[in-house]
Amino acid sequence: MRVNLLAKRYAEAVFELAVETKNVDRIAEDLKLVYKVLEENRELRRIIDNPVIDASKKINILNKIFGEIGNVSELSLRFLQLITRNGREMYLQGICQAFESIYLEYKNIVKAELVTAFDPDQEIRKSVLEKLKAISNKEIVLSETINEDIIGGFIVRIEDYQVDASVANQLKKLGKNFAGNLYEKQF
Repeated sequence: MRVNLLAKRYAEAVFELAVETKNVDRIAEDLKLVYKVLEENRELRRIIDNPVIDASKKINILNKIFGEIGNVSELSLRFLQLITRNGREMYLQGICQAFESIYLEYKNIVKAELVTAFDPDQEIRKSVLEKLKAISNKEIVLSETINEDIIGGFIVRIEDYQVDASVANQLKKLGKNFAGNLYEKQF
């Protein structure tokens, strides 16, 4: 079974349970925490992914980290235990990501990224957010990246789309166009 498909199926199952128990927002926060902890702790990932370590030991570790310290909900903790008992704990990060996608769609939210050569001011952020919201008819969560290599302008990524209005991209197009015109004149 493909990893993405498996992760999506588990994520859909826990999402349905979260909706049924009216804990969608809490479960989303819990799984975001689980993802973050696993992402930031390589040693924990090694333990969780190790097939030699017994499931009961992994469950004890997860209970300590997320139950006692992380204070995740009982439903989230039981879900982590179920995943581990079923031998699917190595897919936990993928499940958390798939859950977040389902959650964002449920909440009518879409993630977008704004890449600029400098730190954009509030007016630029507001303008980009308004335009993206008008296009997508969804609430926008905007992340920002500064990349001086684009020289100026901006790049916006939303879902599977990208608008590249950077100076670097314009120069690249101009260079290709110029090179093409020189080639045509030679022949």
